[in-house]
Amino acid sequence: MAIDVPTMTALRTVRRTPLSDTATIQSLVGSAVRLAAVQHSRLLDSQPEEAFDSLSRLAARLLGAPAAFLSVVDADRDFYKSHHGFGSPLAEERQLAGRTFCHYALEGDGPLVIDDTHAHEVWRAVPTVQSLGVRSYIGIPIFVDEQVIGSFCVIDMRPRAWTADEIETMRQLGASAARELGLRSALAAARIEAARANALALAREEVIAVVAHDLRTPLQVLSLGTQVVQRALLGQQESTTARMLKAVEAMRTMADSLLSTNALMAPAAQGFQPFDSAELARDAMSMMAPIAERASISIVAGVLPSATIRIDYAQMLRVLGNLIGNAIKYSPPGSEVRVSAERAGSSLTLEVRDNGKGMTQDELSRAFERGWQGVEGMARGDGAGLGLAIARTLVEQHDGAISIAGAPGVGTTVTITLPCDRAA
Repeated sequence: MAIDVPTMTALRTVRRTPLSDTATIQSLVGSAVRLAAVQHSRLLDSQPEEAFDSLSRLAARLLGAPAAFLSVVDADRDFYKSHHGFGSPLAEERQLAGRTFCHYALEGDGPLVIDDTHAHEVWRAVPTVQSLGVRSYIGIPIFVDEQVIGSFCVIDMRPRAWTADEIETMRQLGASAARELGLRSALAAARIEAARANALALAREEVIAVVAHDLRTPLQVLSLGTQVVQRALLGQQESTTARMLKAVEAMRTMADSLLSTNALMAPAAQGFQPFDSAELARDAMSMMAPIAERASISIVAGVLPSATIRIDYAQMLRVLGNLIGNAIKYSPPGSEVRVSAERAGSSLTLEVRDNGKGMTQDELSRAFERGWQGVEGMARGDGAGLGLAIARTLVEQHDGAISIAGAPGVGTTVTITLPCDRAA
């Protein structure tokens, strides 16, 4: 819902005589577009509210008038969202059927100002002149969705030459009423958008939970099948089957994390366990070895000192596997990917280095942006630009840091720094 506050220039066009005949006014009152805006305002038959009642009281007090009100013009009645000075039964019913001056306020953008309702035959014919004794009137149009839905009004029971200051006061109070409606509209729209976003998030979580749950069965089959193959080989190809089992276990752990309240990107507190850094690096290299072999690339172990680090093993195996996989993806056949480590005091540095195509400074500066891919990555079309962003999130959740360096033609190096046990 768009609440429009007309500019002060537009509102300075004061109308003191009828612009249209009765048939035209009736057509304007019954306009389907205007009535849709009336319904959209959600004001009809709503309860009194102090925010609007206070404006009506203030208008009556400032102008020394017996009554002021905010009317909403429906097809067959005026509904009074707020009022001050009405007598019974109008004060209790808060609505009035038949022609009113507010109908004439619907045409044009500026205020309708009537100094004496007896001075014009059209004004004399309005029923409230006799039923309520209305002799003078000011109505400020209120807009919703670019349609006039009603007016903010003041009336007097005696003829009155309304001054420019009094008309300006009513303009300002009418603008305040419009702004109040605008704030409510914005709040309602924000609530709707938040509900929609929550619904989408819940739907995504349900999909992830279903997929993760359904992954468990094929993973169990893979695990059992690999164990059968391992026993059948009687020690032959033991390294291959061991890698397969570790990969299956890592996948199972990730599937379990999807089903947990911590979700995929949040290692469980109980998942942080002491683990040997050299063993972690060797496990990651072993897991990625078949992919490297298929690409004719060697994974080489550099210096791998032993250090105790507290980690979620599956998540950190995922990080190193991701980094090694990226290095393999962007390295030419016959090259090597080197994994090494260095310990300095209470910190351990793990490094994955390749001698592939490398990256420009602009690419390096954006490498950890979620969803970003370089020119070659987009050309390959085999990724989503999430790997390094996920790696950084997981490393930081381990109180660590990750960085990337390199240059075109000299390869790329990704470095992870993690805290380690000084006493280990």
